[in-house]
Amino acid sequence: MNISKRLPLFGTWAMLAALTLTACGGGHTGGAGNGNTSSTTPVAPPALVSIAVTPATATVATGATQQFTATGTYNDKSTKILTTSVMWSSSNTAIATISTASGSQGLATAAGAGSASIVATDGTIMSPGVPLTVTAVAPTAAPAPPTALTATAASSSQIDLTWTASKTAGVQYEVLQNGAVIATISGTAYSSTGLIASTTYNYTVEATNSAGPSTPDGPVSATTLAGGTGTVAPPTSLTAVGSSSQQIDLRWVPSTTAAPDTAPVNYHVYRSTTPNFAPSAANLMGSIIGNTNYVDSNYPATLTPPAGPGVQPATTYYYQVVASTSAGASVSAAASATSLPATPSTAAPAPLTGLTAMAEDANEIDLVWNSTNSMVGTAVTEYTIYRSTTPSFTPASGNKIGTTKSNWFQDALSAASTQYYYQVLASNSLGASPTSTTVSATTPALNPNRWGGKPFFDGSGLPAKQNVVMMKFLNRTNGKYSDDQIIWTAKINGVSSQFTIAQQPFYDMPANSSGRMYFYLNDPTLAQNNTNYWDFIEFTVGPTNINMDTTRVDALGLKIAFNLTCSDGTNVALGENLQTFKEDRAVTFQRYANAVPSTPGGNFQSDLADAPYRIVEPGAAGFNAGGANQNYYANYISNIWSNNGITIPQAGPNGSNLGGNPDLSAAIFRHTAPISGTPEFNAAGALTNQGMWGNPASFYQQEPYNHYAQWIEAQAINMQQYAFPYNDAGGYSSDIGCANPQTLLVTIGW
Repeated sequence: MNISKRLPLFGTWAMLAALTLTACGGGHTGGAGNGNTSSTTPVAPPALVSIAVTPATATVATGATQQFTATGTYNDKSTKILTTSVMWSSSNTAIATISTASGSQGLATAAGAGSASIVATDGTIMSPGVPLTVTAVAPTAAPAPPTALTATAASSSQIDLTWTASKTAGVQYEVLQNGAVIATISGTAYSSTGLIASTTYNYTVEATNSAGPSTPDGPVSATTLAGGTGTVAPPTSLTAVGSSSQQIDLRWVPSTTAAPDTAPVNYHVYRSTTPNFAPSAANLMGSIIGNTNYVDSNYPATLTPPAGPGVQPATTYYYQVVASTSAGASVSAAASATSLPATPSTAAPAPLTGLTAMAEDANEIDLVWNSTNSMVGTAVTEYTIYRSTTPSFTPASGNKIGTTKSNWFQDALSAASTQYYYQVLASNSLGASPTSTTVSATTPALNPNRWGGKPFFDGSGLPAKQNVVMMKFLNRTNGKYSDDQIIWTAKINGVSSQFTIAQQPFYDMPANSSGRMYFYLNDPTLAQNNTNYWDFIEFTVGPTNINMDTTRVDALGLKIAFNLTCSDGTNVALGENLQTFKEDRAVTFQRYANAVPSTPGGNFQSDLADAPYRIVEPGAAGFNAGGANQNYYANYISNIWSNNGITIPQAGPNGSNLGGNPDLSAAIFRHTAPISGTPEFNAAGALTNQGMWGNPASFYQQEPYNHYAQWIEAQAINMQQYAFPYNDAGGYSSDIGCANPQTLLVTIGW
């Protein structure tokens, strides 16, 4: 926080007291007759040692005031009211200001909803900060509408909207495209991207506050420019694989490698049950920003716009993917895949089919294959991935690089300009498949325009460790912040550390218990609130071991990933994936807004209330008890209890009160608990069939489910991320641990 300082206060004490001592006696000092001598010894005034501000906490509504009092304590234990003589300050003047003017010193005025810290200072003595919480005054009427809405085609895939602000203060604006909300923003301009060439779109805009929406402004319409000229390169290596009887996954290599990705490529996915079809609005499945994967699932509500029924079992689908930018649209890339049968697998896995390797980046190769598993309740299948730099190799523990229950894997630790060879083995409780055919891919060279031409996990220059593990901090904010603007802090074994990356890019971590390390972007106040960019990692470090994770149980603040190596052979990466790091923060937040619903009673758009600083977990955004979305899971929970004969108390809002039943909690959020047919939980709420967790493609298929968790996992390396308290149920933990840790590289992104 910025705190104004002034010279120490003088004149607090009006005068110095003096003690006069008179010596009486018969001595002479050179003069005739008797004489007296006297002396004075000054006594120093009490010294100020601390300042306390009262009240110790306060909550007021926007526009209201709050008087604070400063009381000084001196070294002689006396106290004095200093309200009119100290310097007052607020950590966030957008939330609250505090007066230093004569006659109103210490009077805070609430300016906007949020929290600020109030501090009193006298010279070098500063009070502890006192929290002042400002609550918004709920409006009593819907706002005035915006006006003068215009729509202008900017390209074959983008239409720009502008409007004049509502006359009501403090509103947000809902942008509707063809009657559906596509964005909620606070500004008066919006670009609708990912559109189809030569297509007309209709728009309206509403102002909203807690009292409801205004009457809409519009509709207005615009037609995108012609496209398909080939001016944009198409995606390459497009591959479609069957992930379950309800889902087909598509992946491809991006058509451009812009750095940084502030204006990413849009991809439009089209589907048909016949080959050689023509892409059109009628068979458009969805449009996505920047991402190079698409999930075509059974749940019709995921289709934008709806294009017929979702994926059906044992059906072959044909896909085309078109890339577009402001320069135009590409020709399409094509692929096909067949969904799995609905009958659960009951045998050892068959040999894998459709295994494909594609180099996504200089430091990442993605693998995909057709799943050997199907639906919920099947024998749990795990896939083991092996890698080599020679084409003829035998899978062994020395070349094993990871395991997954998904039918895809991100090799996020590949080196640039290197050809790699892969094999994948599937196994379940009934046996193992033969090893797969060997596939290969070659990573491109490092991009000289990204991260200084260095690898994403750049371990160069690491000094030898003297303690348990040597850490290195890496700036991956795509040029948004310099090394001297990224601060890391830690308090380990009572010793506090605070440095910028420029000051200290390394940390030799000693053994400790249950520690956290925090990261801040250009915030010397180190404020952990909803108006600053910050986040943390968690760890426990023993003398010869480590256990750690990133977590999104509370929120996504900063993009963070790490690479841990240990002498036991561990070499693992966790956190947000490379694709998410490469894109601009605005794109990441827009992708979230595009991916989650704004349905009343199930409004996951409310998770963006603290944007652009944080995407908060749903419980803090109205899904907990008392919130507008508290009943989102209520009917589903009631049906679970009824169908499975569960006798423990029913879960509360947002699946609460299930601390002793992690599987049941996870089944609610993933929507995997049966509400008809064979029960899979007993009366005590314990899972009776671990096969429920056998195929993650069966998660998040029907409402209600945790859209926040689904999206957070999709941004993580190999979907390993904590997005709700029991996200590790079924073996999906994002915790990692190993013996004799050596190096830990931590990347901080924008």
